[in-house]
Amino acid sequence: LYKKFKNGKNSIALSKKLIDYLENKKEFILKEWKSVFWDSFGEESKRFFTKEVDRFQNPFGYRIDEAFKGLIEILFGEFSWEEANYYLNRLVQLRAVQETTPSKALNMFIQLKGIIRKEIGDEILEKFGIEEFLKLEDRINAFIIRSFDFFMDYREKLNQLRYDEWRRAHFLLLKRAGLVYDPMEGMPKSEPEENN
Repeated sequence: LYKKFKNGKNSIALSKKLIDYLENKKEFILKEWKSVFWDSFGEESKRFFTKEVDRFQNPFGYRIDEAFKGLIEILFGEFSWEEANYYLNRLVQLRAVQETTPSKALNMFIQLKGIIRKEIGDEILEKFGIEEFLKLEDRINAFIIRSFDFFMDYREKLNQLRYDEWRRAHFLLLKRAGLVYDPMEGMPKSEPEENN
């Protein structure tokens, strides 16, 4: 699905009528999606992150808000992987630091599907048919697949950073114990055994 999108074969193009319909629902769905997302943080964190969405005073809240708005625009309008990748990358980068598993980090897209089904799903099915509804869900599925790639990339980078930090922190201890050596310094000199 992602490759089909990425290669420009945008068979998940929504009809003009559905895009026009979704234009009127964008703000409501965005508000619901952000509300469900922030609810997962607990009441105190939710108040802090949603109080003021300023790039400098609340960079986390700002980036979440920016990404959610951008993704809804793409989901409900003309699809562009260049734009989608920008927002997915920024959003998943934050989630990869917070969450240890992809299922927790990417659950926000499953929540979005649930909101769309509950709030406008029946109306889309009635007015536009099952095919248009499935195309909309396929777009969300493509977001999930691409986000998983980003998540795994960031987790690998984080693990490498942790490993490098551990290695730096413990290298001197291992060197003193004679278990490792610095190739720049050459092999450590072995002390001659004393014969009594």
